[in-house]
Amino acid sequence: MQQPSHQPVVIGDPDLGVKIMEFENEDDFLLQQRRSPTMRHRIRALMRRMRYGPFGRLRNMLFFLGALLLFGWIMLPYDNLVRLGIRFNVNKFQHYLNSHPVENWLFAPPAYPVDLAADTVVIVKTGYGTRQRANAWFEALSASNEFRDFLVIADYASKPGQEANNHGTSLPIHNVVNQTLSSLGPAASLSNPRVAKYLRFAQAIENGEEEEADQLAKYTGWEIDALKFISGLELAYSKFPNKKWYLLVDDDTYLVQPSLKPLLAHLDSEVPYYIGNAVGDFRIRFAHGGSGIILSQGAMSSLILDNPHAVRTAHLESLSETWGDRLLARTLIKAGVYLEEEYNHLFSGEPPRWAKIRPDRFCCPVVTFHGLGQPEKMHQAGESLRNVSKPLLWSDIWDVYGMSRPWRQSTLTADDLAKPIQYANWDHAGGSGGEVAVAEGVAKAEECGRKCYEKGSECMAWTWEMESKRCNLSPWMIVGEKVEGKVSGPNGKLARELEMVCLEY
Repeated sequence: MQQPSHQPVVIGDPDLGVKIMEFENEDDFLLQQRRSPTMRHRIRALMRRMRYGPFGRLRNMLFFLGALLLFGWIMLPYDNLVRLGIRFNVNKFQHYLNSHPVENWLFAPPAYPVDLAADTVVIVKTGYGTRQRANAWFEALSASNEFRDFLVIADYASKPGQEANNHGTSLPIHNVVNQTLSSLGPAASLSNPRVAKYLRFAQAIENGEEEEADQLAKYTGWEIDALKFISGLELAYSKFPNKKWYLLVDDDTYLVQPSLKPLLAHLDSEVPYYIGNAVGDFRIRFAHGGSGIILSQGAMSSLILDNPHAVRTAHLESLSETWGDRLLARTLIKAGVYLEEEYNHLFSGEPPRWAKIRPDRFCCPVVTFHGLGQPEKMHQAGESLRNVSKPLLWSDIWDVYGMSRPWRQSTLTADDLAKPIQYANWDHAGGSGGEVAVAEGVAKAEECGRKCYEKGSECMAWTWEMESKRCNLSPWMIVGEKVEGKVSGPNGKLARELEMVCLEY
């Protein structure tokens, strides 16, 4: 048998000395030959070396590892602690990178125009123990109110003549706790202590024992409140299935409509948005119910229509869960809907005068205020905010309450702003302890103010207590109220620097 030849095969003109072995590496030949290879051949050679060389193997390994991690991420349950922990830390890092946000969308043309009358429903959550708040909530609506559709939910049902009154329009109060218990059936709640308390409470209402019912509501109202959230949203979706946005608020929460409208107009309601004031740790981040909760059509359909099992599980868990807002977040997570924390600085957990104006929200709109439990407090907030017709920034709260911003005074020089601004018998720091640093034994108010200025952006306001000589250095400032025996002031230098950022937009 003839053996295959191992002689060189000559290609082209033999005088050029251009030879390659048959089946040998053409790329090496092209790179070494005396004639310059074409750019196409150079690129081919480089690509082959990247593919089969050491770097190519490393790239393949990294690609395989990335694909494996992506597959593992996809397969993890939505409420897995690894997934939740990663999301929590990513959000913290994003907040660090954007520590002083300015909402450029606020004055931009709306990407998704919204009509508050046609596109929203407001779900007002009240209870028998706080039933006097419901009418105050409606009375506090601003003169430019655009809301049209409301749903009032509670732990009792209103009788004829006892409905909530929205400026002459009667709104029935729906007992959504009964709806929760009905969905579970008698066996699931037969021996549950929370249900036993509720049934005793409901019986007192039915028998007309108002004093007994009020007393029971005082001690069991928080427990029963957890049974309202999921059923309340189910009822809202059944009555208003085509709304773009669902707003869940407590009866002591005030909605600032001129700030709310541009926020909603910036977002696509078909995307599953769950928005509010973020609280909790990495295991469960949830929107604080008192500060208000916003859910898009996308989020509601994912919860109600696409995940009925998660909803039923939530009804069972409501028999033992302490906080209904946390239960709602847990249920939404099971449906793949997470809290959108990009907007949590737009919600206040305090009344307007005590709203914590921090550096990271100075130029941002405020959408809600909370803690207006006394009807007169809600009325006062309504009167103060009644004529607000444009987005209300956190720093604007000073103007709403007739307080001139001291750092805006045209006569103040840079040297003047470098000195502490102070007001007698007032408190702009908002208490002591917690995040508020405390310095003991400070002899004079001026010395307390200087300590605040020395802390720079870590101190927005200070308060000196005359009797105890205690100096409170706060990372926020509040409009505040008159308090005898205290001297207080904002960090005017820092406030002006922050306001200059606002004016750029």
